Amino acid sequence: MQFYGLALIAAVVAGLLVLLILRYGWRLRWLTGWLQGNLLLLGLLLATAVGLLAWDLQHFKVIEARTVGTLSFSKVGDQQYDAVLTGAGEEQRVRLAGDLWELEVQVLRWHGLANLIGLQDGYRLHRLLGRYLALEQQRDAGDALAANFNHAPPWRDIWDWADRLETHALVQADAFEVRFIPLVDGARFALEIGPTGLTPEPLNAQARTAMKGL
Repeated sequence: MQFYGLALIAAVVAGLLVLLILRYGWRLRWLTGWLQGNLLLLGLLLATAVGLLAWDLQHFKVIEARTVGTLSFSKVGDQQYDAVLTGAGEEQRVRLAGDLWELEVQVLRWHGLANLIGLQDGYRLHRLLGRYLALEQQRDAGDALAANFNHAPPWRDIWDWADRLETHALVQADAFEVRFIPLVDGARFALEIGPTGLTPEPLNAQARTAMKGL
């Protein structure tokens, strides 16, 4: 009986609300203004979201079979290296710790209508990481070994959203990785990118030594 009683009370309240709306609702001219205000606010929020999307998209570059930059290492201490990443007229310097290095690249792949209208897949440098061979050192260092090139917060990161949604109807989040390359003082690599991945090409004897250590 309890739930029948609650249902009856709810039905009576609903009926009274309907009667009040029918009797006085036509007088509520403020409702039109309220709706207009909410639509305006929604439009501003949408414009802001599209603006942030545009800011994020500008950091991606079209994937073509070509050299996108160079990466070199200089030893500055015990298991400490300065890494210099150059490309597209820019130079970025970071400090790495460890015995190995890894490079992560975020990729956007277009599908459906976006692919039909000719949009090309794009990439963005994400992280350069150091890694220790000793498990104890690696565990203690954790995330401190990573140098981030992408500083977009997750709430407005288009790649992160595409990766979470996993719809693949319009855009798909993918990634290229170069992993477990030994850190060698003086090594210099060319970074070759193509539709299927990222490849480090040795440019000097030190880099060739590092590649032999794989």
